[in-house]
Amino acid sequence: MTTPVTKSFKTKIIDSLWVFIIATAFLGPLALPLLWRNPRYKKSTKVIASIVVCLLTALLIWVAKVYLEPFIQEFKVLLEQSPTP
Repeated sequence: MTTPVTKSFKTKIIDSLWVFIIATAFLGPLALPLLWRNPRYKKSTKVIASIVVCLLTALLIWVAKVYLEPFIQEFKVLLEQSPTP
């Protein structure tokens, strides 16, 4: 009796979900090509993940702007008050 041969596909490290998550955390939308080159995900999954990453990036940019605005205003006031040589 022979046993059937099963193919086990070893995923490449670059196609790992964790690599995509870490790359997205550090690079934001620049990590999206890692998602789109991965053959394991359907197109709908890739589109949804791309939209989520872009929305999170926009949210983080907005939060940074809101947080840094008072510091920028204070810096402008200090520049106006400093004597010019």
